[in-house]
Amino acid sequence: MLLKQLIEAPTSSSNLVVFDPFQPFDRDALLKEVVGLANASVEGPRNILFGVNPGAVNGSTVVGIPEDAVASLKQAHRLVSSMIEPLLHLAFVFDRINGKLVGALEVDGCEFGPYFLAHDLSDELRRGACWVRQDRELLEVERRELLNGHAPAAVAQPAVTPEGVRLSVGFNEDPDCEFLELAVPDTSDPPFSEADVKGDTMTSATLTQTLRQKVSTVSTQILKLGQGSRTPGADKSTDAGQEVAEAARKHYFYEERAVMVDLCVRNESDIDIEDLRVELGFPCLVGFDVADRIYTSPFDKRSEAELKLLGYPSVEHREDAIMVRGTIALLPAAETQPMFGTSLRLAVGPEAAGRKIAMNYVLRGPDGQRIDAGRLKLRLSRMADDPKVTGAA
Repeated sequence: MLLKQLIEAPTSSSNLVVFDPFQPFDRDALLKEVVGLANASVEGPRNILFGVNPGAVNGSTVVGIPEDAVASLKQAHRLVSSMIEPLLHLAFVFDRINGKLVGALEVDGCEFGPYFLAHDLSDELRRGACWVRQDRELLEVERRELLNGHAPAAVAQPAVTPEGVRLSVGFNEDPDCEFLELAVPDTSDPPFSEADVKGDTMTSATLTQTLRQKVSTVSTQILKLGQGSRTPGADKSTDAGQEVAEAARKHYFYEERAVMVDLCVRNESDIDIEDLRVELGFPCLVGFDVADRIYTSPFDKRSEAELKLLGYPSVEHREDAIMVRGTIALLPAAETQPMFGTSLRLAVGPEAAGRKIAMNYVLRGPDGQRIDAGRLKLRLSRMADDPKVTGAA
């Protein structure tokens, strides 16, 4: 919704919260309001409005946001994105109206509730804390009340399921498996450094000739060869060597050392489903990423067209989430199929080891109608040689 439309009637409700422009910015209050709006019994996006006086009359609605407050709001936005489960879509919009700065935080994608705090932030804001907005009131509730449907405001409406269609989603070949623990590969000591990749003293001719003699080697060996061919005073007229090293670096993280995840879908109904659209949502976390393609070794001879035939899904990196999308051409009745043609590649660094990750999914028909929705969970266990887990059972 446009800012001008929100400002026309700035009254707090179940889908709009107006922050008092005459009070200091409160990060904790913002976090509560986002959770409350996400759990509200309304459809569509919800908004939090900044820089507007809800009690103003005679056209004096716009008060404005101080310029230095914008940075604080953006920092709070990033904090909120990482503090709430399940995944939400949050977006800040700023504009100047009548020469004054006004902003709105849009809360969207509220289909997987109830929403709650994912981590401890303070003594008051503890993991599992939950709120719901009902008209002008923000009410603290127990998460289990929302799960049981006993809260003052209902959770977002469930998926509209066409008559007779029943689906199940799980890991590997088991559509009933909703939790998977994965070992995190050790990427703490890669066989190269960023300086090696970004440097401009690589002798491309020597590197290329050496690498072509070792076409079948993995990228770890390729990179070591590349490092050995770097000499002072090398030809700087081409960056071909850099490109080879960069390709090997990506292959190392997104192929050799990636966590491979397979998912499946079971059609429990007695009708075939065509063009089933799959949408996955991952949170943005430090040390966690989803490969946006299959990264081959530098001298893999397969073309882009051949790689596309492998069926890797499309991946979109947004500011607040990582979205993965694919299509199953035909899911016959009473059958189970892989969700994608090949494994999903997760690049996991030591910062994310030991964490649980909630992965939301939505299944849609060819017309965009939501057939099913739910959540799976991954646990990224620490590396086997991590001293913190040495001797663990």
